[in-house]
Amino acid sequence: MNKFLLFFAIFIAQCVSAQVTISGNRLVKDGQEYKFSKYKEVFTNPEAKTAFSKARTNSTVGQIFAYAGGFGIGFGLIPALQGNKTETRSGVVYKNDAGSAWTVVGIGAGLVAIGIPFAIASNKNAQKALTLENGGETAFQPYFKLETAGNGMALSYNF
Repeated sequence: MNKFLLFFAIFIAQCVSAQVTISGNRLVKDGQEYKFSKYKEVFTNPEAKTAFSKARTNSTVGQIFAYAGGFGIGFGLIPALQGNKTETRSGVVYKNDAGSAWTVVGIGAGLVAIGIPFAIASNKNAQKALTLENGGETAFQPYFKLETAGNGMALSYNF
């Protein structure tokens, strides 16, 4: 009985240490941390490599949209909050219109909103890669999808 318990404890310890996990912005395998760019050294499963590559691509695209949107929000927010003003410089009257600044804020918010689905897809693909690498089961997950076809709508069952 003691040999069985010892074997079981060593087996569990080995399984836990051989797992690939994400800690912050690093991959951890066998107690060693790797940058995301070194994912090809960490993952041995080709499907996991492909899924993590998609995750990195989605993350990059999402970050580009998020940073551009954040810049637009920050750039347009101060003039928008200042409101409509008129200034006279050297005898010339300048009119500051807050409407265009609110447009920039709206475009920035739209860019941030576009980046959110990419971030969600990135997380899904990273979790899928970890599941594939660690030997998790890929369950059968059928789903319904509402589609438009020509001038009508269709409900499809995908599996």
